[in-house]
Formats: sequence, structure tokens, C-alpha cells
Amino acid sequence: MLILSRRAFLGGSLAAAAWGQQPEVSAFDLSLLDDWLTPVESFFVREHFPAPKVSAHGWTLQLGGAVATPTEIAYEELVREPRKVLPVTLECAENPVGGGLVSHAEWTGVTLDSLLQRAQPLSEVRAVRFVAADGYARSIPLAKARHADTLIAHGMNGERLPEKHGFPLRAIVPGWYGMDAVKWLQRIELLTAEEDNPSMARDYVRRTRSLMLGVRPAGRVSAMSVKAAFSRPLEGAIVVGRQFTVRGAAWAGENRVRSAEVSLDGGTSWGSARLLSEPLPYAWVQWTYDWKVTQPGIHALTVRATDDSGRSQPAQRARERADEYEHDSWQTVRVMVT
Repeated sequence: MLILSRRAFLGGSLAAAAWGQQPEVSAFDLSLLDDWLTPVESFFVREHFPAPKVSAHGWTLQLGGAVATPTEIAYEELVREPRKVLPVTLECAENPVGGGLVSHAEWTGVTLDSLLQRAQPLSEVRAVRFVAADGYARSIPLAKARHADTLIAHGMNGERLPEKHGFPLRAIVPGWYGMDAVKWLQRIELLTAEEDNPSMARDYVRRTRSLMLGVRPAGRVSAMSVKAAFSRPLEGAIVVGRQFTVRGAAWAGENRVRSAEVSLDGGTSWGSARLLSEPLPYAWVQWTYDWKVTQPGIHALTVRATDDSGRSQPAQRARERADEYEHDSWQTVRVMVT
């Protein structure tokens, strides 16, 4: 079984680079956010290793570990199973404020729980590990794995799952950051204890800094924060005229977005943006704000979102954070009005 740590990943990346292969990282251009669904060709890509060569022919999904009935399911059989379609926004845990490592799609697949039932997990199971064809692996708690909305997807936006997005199969863990949505899925392993892979204890872990204790772990990164982003205007844009429709999207992971607000004075006062659709859990919602420009010159616009549990974006990232995950503070863009 090949499960690579970040150190192995770095070494593998160097070797891959020597052969002309590198993991792909490409962002969604938020200025193109016109529709609810992100076109497949524009959807962001964040690979940990170079993409493997894959084919649906002979592809099987194996379920093993702490189960009563180890199970192997052929791809052709799995795509004939009863389907569930779920709109889910995926965001990379390392996505910066206003960054494009976020996109939204409708995913088609089967519920993970229906597959786990075939394998009959033992009573002591605590976690489920996804193992990909490229050697990448992540585990999630059993409760999240058995949630009715956690999917093994084979379709995206009504089409067959594209290769760069995980064909033949990938996990969709709705409301959680994208590192757990493992692509090119080959094996599902049921574990009786928390993940023992060293990378799970080191990667995608919150770290806090203090004078007394230094830097220390503070829990794994999992559920997405509430967050809003501008799509138009973006930083450095030139705006012509005295009226402009500001646009963007907001998302809240497992929760629904309750509101998006725009400030023209650095957060002293806020105006409500209009949500363009009914907010759903797991999914972003587009918003607009009618900006009446009072005078030419440089203007700063700030956006924040609040979800239905009352979570609101912080003005600034917590000072004690010593990692590169969960950047969820307000976004501000500066534009020139002529």
C-alpha cells in the first residue's frame, strides 16, 4: 500500500519534475463567475502528485480493512447504481483571501454509505481512508463518511468525470475542504483508530503560536469556513461611470449563507448585497451590490459573509495562526474610478 507523506511528496515531485511531470495547480478566474456552475474547463485544479494514467477499463473500487465482507466493485457496475446529484463548492484549504482555488459543480455519484453497507464495517471502526491511484491518501471520521451526502462521484456537471478532476472515481466530502475530496479513487479502507499515516498528523493541521509554548498543533482542518469573494471588480480594476454592479460569491461549507455585505469605508458601515438564489448547504451563492459612486479616484470595497449559524468572517486572520490554511478574513479590493 502506497501512502505518501509530504516529505515523500516533495521528493516525488522533484523526481517528477526531472521527468517533465509536475502536479498541476490552476485557479479559477473569478472575473468569469457568471453562472452558478463553474464550467469544467475553468474549474480549479490542485494536485498533490502528478496525475496518474487512468482508464475505466478494468478499474475497480476496493473496500477493505475492518470489515466483515471485503468488497470489490467494478466501475461499470458502480455507475449503474442509484445516483445522487449534489451541488457542492470545493475550496482548497490553502486558498488565499480572494483566491481562485475555489469552484462549484454538480456532482453525480453514489452515496459512500451505500458502499460501506456492502462491506459491513465492524463495530470498532472509527475512520475511513481514501487511497488514490497516485498514492495520495486522506481519512475522514466514520460519521462524516456515513453521512447521506458524502459521495463517490463519477460525474461532474452532467458529464462523465474528467480525468483531471478524478476520473474514473473521486470522493466528494461536502462542506469540507478539497484535500479530502480524493481523486482517482482506488481503495477505501476502514480503520479502527484515528489515521496513523504521518502526513495526517502533519498536513492540513491548524497550528498556533504563543510565547510560552511556541508553535503547536491545534486540530485538523476539515469543515470549510464562511467566506465571500469579489468577482467584479477585482483588485486594480478601472471603473467607468457613477453606477456599478458589484458581484461575487459567498459560501459557508456545511451551512447556508445568510447574508453578504459590502462596505465602502473599511468596515465602519455595511450595505446588504442581494443573494441571487436560495442559499443551500455546501454550495456557494452569487450576490450583487449596487454601488453608487460619489466621486472619481481610488476606492476600497470590502466584502464579508455570515452563515445561518451566526458565523461571520473576521476582519483579520487570527494573529496566533502559524499555518497556511483557512484564510477567511474580509476581502478588500482597491479600484480606480474615472
